[in-house]
Amino acid sequence: MRYLERYDVLAVAARVLRCGSDDVVRRADLDAIDRVLTDVRRTGGLAEAAGVLLAGLVRARPFDGANRVVAVAVVLQFVSLNRADLQLEPVADVDDLLDRIAAGTAGQTEAVAFVRSRLDHRPVTAEDLQEHLKIELLVDDVIEDWWRGEPMYEQFSDQARQVIALAQEEARNLDHVYVGTEHLLLGVIVQGSGTAGKVLTDLGITAPGVRDLVVEIIGRGKSGANAGAIPFTPRAKSTFEFAWGEARARGAEQVGPEHLLLGVLHDGDGVGGQILTKLAEDVDLVRRKLEQRMNWRQRSEDLATGMLAEDPAKDWTTYGRRHHLLAELNAVLDENERLHEQVAHLRDLLRRHGIDPDG
Repeated sequence: MRYLERYDVLAVAARVLRCGSDDVVRRADLDAIDRVLTDVRRTGGLAEAAGVLLAGLVRARPFDGANRVVAVAVVLQFVSLNRADLQLEPVADVDDLLDRIAAGTAGQTEAVAFVRSRLDHRPVTAEDLQEHLKIELLVDDVIEDWWRGEPMYEQFSDQARQVIALAQEEARNLDHVYVGTEHLLLGVIVQGSGTAGKVLTDLGITAPGVRDLVVEIIGRGKSGANAGAIPFTPRAKSTFEFAWGEARARGAEQVGPEHLLLGVLHDGDGVGGQILTKLAEDVDLVRRKLEQRMNWRQRSEDLATGMLAEDPAKDWTTYGRRHHLLAELNAVLDENERLHEQVAHLRDLLRRHGIDPDG
């Protein structure tokens, strides 16, 4: 999500108040503007951010004169910057909300609900996104330096690297000129052998369904437009960084597909996050199931690691040997998961036929 800076708000105010930049600075409470923008940056989605922005500017009154008009204009600029529209008809409803916010009988909660009910996200084409991000992407050579040159890449597991490669392939197949969170989501599903892929599959989130929504939201690119290296979007980079941070915070030695999925879930305004919101009945359920499996797997691995560390011989418990044994343990855990799922499915079938599975 693209946030407004103080100068963005002042520029909008200058247009509304029909005054010069020096004049608008003199007429504005800059500290109040900064406090509102700080609150906006603490939010987690476009509707919430826009609602907090609207309520904050109306209550703080950083501009004399047409403060409410400036507040609405700033919010419209903010949602437009994030490729969305805010429906203001009927105007009487807007006036009523602003009156209640100014009087203190309504606040951020009401403003967020109002914005959410009237927010319309505009579809983004691949060409639009490339033009919009071309400065930030820094294309080809620089992105290669960023990805290959950072120690972060070395911390990615083989499965996570497969996800990245598959995401790039998905982008090529859609003729997109970038790799975004939506392609990373596809990479996680197609790679499929890890915890993250299984959670998504169990919830009915499939690659064909995600691809259909990618095309619906973004569209296909121009054929042949993605020749050569495909850069990652800033959101995709942020996903890598978040995944890296999650892996380290959880004590994992490498970033796995599950950490990448957590990164996609974290960025709810990215295309990948939007798709998960549409396909999952409850996005929080996706996160909870993922974390449950991750925690269970981590406890099992910690137990095995502890047993190896306690071995009196210790000379055979080398790094390579330990990883080999953990790989074997993961294979056993995977098989146990499959058996558990089959048993749960059979129990459910028995219940549907009026048979008590425990009887």
